[in-house]
Amino acid sequence: MSPRLADFVHALPKAELHVHLEGSMTAELALRLAARHGIALPNAERGEVGLREAFRFHSFADFIRIYLALSSTLCRAADFCDVAVDLARRLALQNVRYAEVTVTPLTHVARGVPVETLLRGLKAGRAEAEISYGVHFRWVFDVVRSFPDQAEPTLLAALALEQSDPGSMAGLGVGGPEVGEFDMRPIAAMMRAGSRAGLRSLPHAGELAGPPSIWTAVRELGAHRLGHGVRCLEDPQLVEYLREHQIPLEVCPTSNVRLGVVENLAAHPLPRLLEAGVAVTLASDDPSLFETSLEEEYLRCAACFGWSAATVRKLALASIEHSSMPAPLAEGMREAIADVPDPPA
Repeated sequence: MSPRLADFVHALPKAELHVHLEGSMTAELALRLAARHGIALPNAERGEVGLREAFRFHSFADFIRIYLALSSTLCRAADFCDVAVDLARRLALQNVRYAEVTVTPLTHVARGVPVETLLRGLKAGRAEAEISYGVHFRWVFDVVRSFPDQAEPTLLAALALEQSDPGSMAGLGVGGPEVGEFDMRPIAAMMRAGSRAGLRSLPHAGELAGPPSIWTAVRELGAHRLGHGVRCLEDPQLVEYLREHQIPLEVCPTSNVRLGVVENLAAHPLPRLLEAGVAVTLASDDPSLFETSLEEEYLRCAACFGWSAATVRKLALASIEHSSMPAPLAEGMREAIADVPDPPA
């Protein structure tokens, strides 16, 4: 890729619609939080280098293990605030002005963190992110599909935060393992109640499992947007449904490579999704664990797929159109994107 196109990617204001707070934690910050609370992390005796080596997982189970280890360092309101503010700092360096950040609240509550502590930390972190870095956050509270009993308390936590910090919640999500038999009824009830309260349904689906998981997400959970969804191409009827109803996919290419959904970036279905007219946004998922960033996703894909400046601009605009950002912010970002000149040929 030419340096001029790289400069163009950076100059475009962008929104990040699929990033997990816990998975955004850098090794440096994780070690600091672990020391704060006397928590042992994998390879921590070797400092940041050792912990980063632990980030190089070899399976989804391996990934979950390190993800939960990072989550264990979040104990106090100040910890959640620190992680949010550090994420905002790194997003601002990429010219990302808005992010919908996923948090799994019951993972923390289940290990003894009072829900009020978590909510207080997120509220403080969101305020500081905007004040210090000009990055506007909205939260997505997700539930692990293998723990459907956590659906109702997740909804209650989301409603409580929205009440104390109006405009802070974007929606509700579903994560965790996709392969298996799960009781989706409590989660579907959570999504319906959330929708009545103005929260969008934003489940993961079609990543490690195929089209049936996506059909469940759209039919039973009323998905407004899909985390991943890249395996929709295995079902032409599903592709047509997503295209017709303009249900966007939050595509995280590096995540898909690292978790073995695709063999390498060149084999990623993203170009075929765009050709099929499916609505797409680019995202980083768990940037620290996958050694990426939103800007890096744009750069890697542009280089691999030979994207033009027009395609890159279109994707930056898509990140706004498919978000829940406030209308004045959306309009300002659209105008700013239009003002960025194309790179010289």
